[in-house]
Amino acid sequence: MTKFNSEGRNARYIRNAAAIINVDDVEKTLLWYQDYLGLQVEFAWGDPVMHGGILAGTTSFHFSSGEPSKPVTAYMTLYVNDLDALFTDISAREVEIVSAPEVMPWGMRAFMIHDCNGALVMFADPSTGE
Repeated sequence: MTKFNSEGRNARYIRNAAAIINVDDVEKTLLWYQDYLGLQVEFAWGDPVMHGGILAGTTSFHFSSGEPSKPVTAYMTLYVNDLDALFTDISAREVEIVSAPEVMPWGMRAFMIHDCNGALVMFADPSTGE
């Protein structure tokens, strides 16, 4: 079994992180996350928009017009405070719900959607399990 170090040697130097996800249309994606999920656009760069960021609490993630954008190979998890209120808000819009709030095999309650690019997004409440 692999032994993992419980303290990262350089962890104290990192203040935040952002994943960059390649998509076909950055502006459309930013607007979708703003309008359908109610998140804040942190920035949009270029004309046409080639790179932009979304704020989700104290975390941000970026979308870029890079290659490859297909197939979608990763998904995002956003940890939330009020899972049911968020599900009510999101499900009232034209968002593809993959699964309603449920207890996941690891014990945390979560629900999943597909975004406008077909990427999976999970919303999970860390107070309900592991």
